[in-house]
Amino acid sequence: MLPSLVAVPDYWNRTRHGAVNLLFLAPFLAIYLLCWWFVGDGVETQAAASLRGLLQVLGDRGLKILSLATCAAVAIMLLLRRRAATADAAVFPGMLVEGLAYGFLLQLVAGALSRVLPIGTWLLAAPFLPQLRNLGVAVGAGIFEELLFRGILCYALFRALKDVVGADRLSAGALAVGIAAYLFSAYHHWGAAGEPWDAVRFTFRFHAGVVLGVIFLTRGLGIAAFAHGFYDALVLLG
Repeated sequence: MLPSLVAVPDYWNRTRHGAVNLLFLAPFLAIYLLCWWFVGDGVETQAAASLRGLLQVLGDRGLKILSLATCAAVAIMLLLRRRAATADAAVFPGMLVEGLAYGFLLQLVAGALSRVLPIGTWLLAAPFLPQLRNLGVAVGAGIFEELLFRGILCYALFRALKDVVGADRLSAGALAVGIAAYLFSAYHHWGAAGEPWDAVRFTFRFHAGVVLGVIFLTRGLGIAAFAHGFYDALVLLG
């Protein structure tokens, strides 16, 4: 039995804390950067490119200021939680197991939902280097797509529906998850670089987005991003 799921005080709430998720995802971000260092822009997903494009409007000086401010905020966050470092680290094995389990189940659950609710049909998108590229794409998709579509979009919709509109928690969560999942699936077909329309792929990605949205709202960004990246790695490296 996993001690992190049993013996760690307040495991379920602690694993949703921003600082804990930041530390948990740090090694995977390092893997992405390492892949990018060797392979280059070939590992960059559309979500990562979109975020980079948004940041470029700040200019070099603005980007430096934002980077410094972000580093300072992260450092302050971690310093404030230094007393909880031991308890925070104790939950990482459990988060890892959860991410692995959800990554394995993503194909099964999203595939089953796609057969029951074919949303896309109703709407009529050297061997070492390719594998390294695929690993970088998988890890990058897990981090950046979850950050963009769950961490930013889904969470913003959830808070707006709950705190501004006054919807109850369940209704706000359901709407936020559904809208974010729709946009997550649709963006794969946007623009000249997007994939040709494919109802089956759209449907699968929509339901995968729903599953990941539920994981995000209930278990946090770290586990959702790891599950997403692990699933993509299974597909691309399998």
